[in-house]
Amino acid sequence: MFHPREIVCAVELGTSKFNVLVGETFADGRLNVIGQGSAPAAGSVVKGEIDNMELAFEQLMQAFNDAEESSDRELSNCRMIVVSVTGCGIDFHEGLGTVFIKNADHKVTEAEQMEAHDNARIFHIAPDREIINSSDTYFRLDGRRVRNPLNLSGTKLEAAVHVVHAQASRLENFRSVIRDAGFEETPLCVAFAPLAADLGILSEEERENGVLLIDLGAGTTNYVVEYGSGVVASGMLPIGFEHVCNDLSIGLDLPIDYCRKLFTEGVLERAFAEHQPYIEYNAKGTRKRQIPLGSFETIADMRIREIYDVIRRTLTQRGAMVELGGGGVLTGGGALFCRSAVLFKEVFGTGCRIGRPLEIPGASTGLLTPRHSTVWGALRIAAYFNAMADAGGSRTIDVLDSLLNKARRGFRNLKDSFRI
Repeated sequence: MFHPREIVCAVELGTSKFNVLVGETFADGRLNVIGQGSAPAAGSVVKGEIDNMELAFEQLMQAFNDAEESSDRELSNCRMIVVSVTGCGIDFHEGLGTVFIKNADHKVTEAEQMEAHDNARIFHIAPDREIINSSDTYFRLDGRRVRNPLNLSGTKLEAAVHVVHAQASRLENFRSVIRDAGFEETPLCVAFAPLAADLGILSEEERENGVLLIDLGAGTTNYVVEYGSGVVASGMLPIGFEHVCNDLSIGLDLPIDYCRKLFTEGVLERAFAEHQPYIEYNAKGTRKRQIPLGSFETIADMRIREIYDVIRRTLTQRGAMVELGGGGVLTGGGALFCRSAVLFKEVFGTGCRIGRPLEIPGASTGLLTPRHSTVWGALRIAAYFNAMADAGGSRTIDVLDSLLNKARRGFRNLKDSFRI
């Protein structure tokens, strides 16, 4: 049974930084952020994968300790954790499930809709792989494509579903490091990072009209395409803004740490905004250098354009380059670089906005930035899954199969309370 107030948590183990959010969720559907913590990844995560478990544990404990302190020791009462993942050999397939409407009035109910979805998930993946998320793309009722089949009359319902699966052993690394941090008995769910970001920053109008969300992280770039309020495609590239920094380091003969600070401290952003002719580099023991701003722009543009070109080609090959009536949305730390939006328009032929978390009630200091889109979306999923588990009594996250579409469908129907 849902208690008046329960604690949930979201974790993001990024290539550059670990983020933890603690939230309090109520029976009427409200979700407040009551604590947060962060710590540098310190090289423990490479291209979205845990590379050093011992170091990852140490850094995660630092983030958890900060979150515990800022939440007034409420993290220890957590009833549900969602961790966003990328890497892990993630792959995708499009499933099609069928169900016949056999009830007396031949109207589609939630039961038929979920049965069709579950049938679409049936796919012979290798035994060492695990389905982590599945999201509705569209439905067909008696051969006619519909967006929402509920309460429509018909005899045969088909569900097209976007299914995300990953290598189980690599997923287990993420679960293990969280359990080892003291959450052995807490229900734990994984969510593919761009689908979590989707729930954190996209509007229903964007999802309906067609939108491409790109999350520009340090070690990876994640993306998702929605159209007609359904997930058309998603994906991950093992390339991020760390590669932009590396290109600048090699191309301009600069220390890699200095190149990282150009982005994290907003040095390049200010230089472009102020139309500075050059950036001055003056390290101890070296002569002063005045490097033309155009040199930084040329090198950074080549890598960012490459990332966009790969995404565009991939989506085109999949037949998923839909009409983007809702434009593009850029999020993640790389979205803060001004050239990211300019190049998006050049490559995809449409404008974009910078995606920040939607309204975050509670202790949201410093969270309304693109760097927190994914972890905020993951916290919303944690709150909804917790409500679903409570409503089902003995049901667990394993029984729910981590169906992200259930959270999505619930959010679309969310007014003043959760609908299960």
